[in-house]
Amino acid sequence: MNALGKKIMAIGASVAVLFSLTACGSSSASSSSKGVDGGTIHIALNATVTSLDPMITGAYVARDTMRSMYESLVTLKQDGSVGPLLAKSYKVSSDFKTFTFTLRSGVKFHNGETMKASDVVASMQRWIKLSQIGSTFFTGSTVTSPDADTVVITSPKPVSTGLYLMADTGRIAAIMPKSVIDKATSTGVTEYVGTGPFEFSSWDKDNKIVLKKFADYSSPTGATNGYTGKRAAHADKLEFDFVTDGTTRLSGTLSGQYQIGYSLADSQYAQAKANSSLKVEKDEMLETLIFNKQEGLFKDNTKLRQAILAALNMSKIAKAGHQNSDLYTNDGGLMPKNSPLRSDSSLDKYNDPDAAAAKKLIKESGYNGQTITFLTTKDYPYMYDESMEIQNELNAVGIKTNIQVLDWASVLQKMFQPGSWDMLISSYSYSANPISYSFFQASGAGWNTDPEFKEIADSINAATTETAQKAGYDKLQDWFYTYVPNIIVSKYQQISAVSTKLNGYSSGMQGPVYYNLQLSE
Repeated sequence: MNALGKKIMAIGASVAVLFSLTACGSSSASSSSKGVDGGTIHIALNATVTSLDPMITGAYVARDTMRSMYESLVTLKQDGSVGPLLAKSYKVSSDFKTFTFTLRSGVKFHNGETMKASDVVASMQRWIKLSQIGSTFFTGSTVTSPDADTVVITSPKPVSTGLYLMADTGRIAAIMPKSVIDKATSTGVTEYVGTGPFEFSSWDKDNKIVLKKFADYSSPTGATNGYTGKRAAHADKLEFDFVTDGTTRLSGTLSGQYQIGYSLADSQYAQAKANSSLKVEKDEMLETLIFNKQEGLFKDNTKLRQAILAALNMSKIAKAGHQNSDLYTNDGGLMPKNSPLRSDSSLDKYNDPDAAAAKKLIKESGYNGQTITFLTTKDYPYMYDESMEIQNELNAVGIKTNIQVLDWASVLQKMFQPGSWDMLISSYSYSANPISYSFFQASGAGWNTDPEFKEIADSINAATTETAQKAGYDKLQDWFYTYVPNIIVSKYQQISAVSTKLNGYSSGMQGPVYYNLQLSE
């Protein structure tokens, strides 16, 4: 890689370091007791998993469950930089168009087959076709195998952020057997076969998913570092229980029924923090109000989206949702403060409620009292509480909303049905690069197809100097506050309760690691 390439990659790595410090909380929580192998570890999830196809769903409960099953060519270290996983090594051409991966040998799939280059080619072709990131940034790319140990991805245009995009765990570029991919339907794969430390065992659609230890697992070498390095399945099974009631998740973790109570309500923070049998883990997220731009009132109506931005008081909304000021920050930047990719451009438009300006924009938008369908859920209490505050603030400027309260699994389903909603609140882990946020992709929630975004993203990927890249991020954020594809509400700390009788808990910049967990004596 040339000097410029190393410079750009270094910038990306430094951003990811910042993310790991600000977004992930502590990197591990371990019991003081000695760990023992065997047993079943119970993880209480706050929502139902609706798919185990890693290229179709980006839901965090599914992502964090599937991380133990599926693996990719590259992944993210604790500091957010890229490291190898199923690839033994890799290199990127000086023009950022060609990515060459040398594969690890002897890797077994859960069905007993040995991973071959043809499996990797089929998997990456499917990822490029189906995933939000792949289809946005790698469309037109070819995936070939010049020999049994090598896979080459060639893009028709520069993708300086390419390794980070392929390492993203949101919709993991999972390597699966070609035979499984060949049998996949339009709704996803019908067999759940990966190369991870745990393999699929059972799925009770409404209650739980059980994974069992994969006896023939081949771990990467080196110390565990984020999602890279050694992976060890100490437990016999991981059981992911769907427990939508937060009180039950916390009480179950306190009683020992669960070892992890995932995503507690902010109102439970003080209780969990004060209990000596638990450790509170934090995961910083970006919460956003998303508009349906494919169908309905917000399609081709920038003025109405701008009106809602002008009407909302983010301080009141975030306080309504999170209660404890330690757990949120009112910040409208696409990236955290002090990030080298941070832009402060157009932030004067964030959290600057102006009823008169909002009413003027409403009139210019042509809005005539239609009711906006606003989806929310109580599975994430802050989403419901903030939705109620948003409804009050919009009502004050003359915008009518109909709040529909659904379970989170139903929200996820309707999120990709354009005729089902107009607005909804969701949350996202930080991306290694702001152009790769799911809500900016044409296939992501809200269907952003604005050609200006694509032009800006292409300019960032093709930037030849740090100055040009910085100008691209400023332009991206200017576009964000002018086009208003969605609205940042705040940055908040998602909290989980972890039993002190559990060893090996760790996390990366995009969620927790479960495959290294070990029960204590």
